Amino acid sequence: MINGTGKNYSFTSLGRANQCLTLSGTLSYVQITGLKRLGTNSWPYTLAIWIYPTNVLGGTIVQLSSRTDGEYDGSSWTAPLIGFTSSGQIAINSWDRGDVPINGPTVPLLAWTHVAATYSLNNGERLYINGTQYGSASDAFAFLASGVSMTITLGSSIAGTDTGATGTVLKGQYQGSLDEFRVYARELTAVEVAALANP
Repeated sequence: MINGTGKNYSFTSLGRANQCLTLSGTLSYVQITGLKRLGTNSWPYTLAIWIYPTNVLGGTIVQLSSRTDGEYDGSSWTAPLIGFTSSGQIAINSWDRGDVPINGPTVPLLAWTHVAATYSLNNGERLYINGTQYGSASDAFAFLASGVSMTITLGSSIAGTDTGATGTVLKGQYQGSLDEFRVYARELTAVEVAALANP
């Protein structure tokens, strides 16, 4: 169970599984703090979430940062890990002295899509859409983390579009609903990701 706090969000009963989180305004988000493993170099991870977008032309779905305001000041750490490109493709990102992006497909509006990003030192980064791996994995790389406890922000980059890493994500406000967000301090297998997408 993950506990978080947020701003300008609401719950509706039309989620993929029971209630879902709806973000529709400017600076609308939920945050989870104190994530120590995501601040550790090369620690494996998996992020998984159901999205129901009302707009796909840019927007940050999952941002990882060392500061809760999402700012990058030269010594802090911030990057979108899941979001949309300017052309509406879903994209994931990581960091190894530079962005490590993978672009996925354009996802439909007003429909639930399951998105998962996995990482491990040996396998690199993988993108899964509705339980199936999309395209190829990245090359193996060492995830360069901040060394401090991290914050995940769902639905917004908070600080704006021009601070910190971006990958191919057009940072900004996500518009739509989110459900069943999960974060793991390990790399899930393809079978495990498929099970999340087919509950």
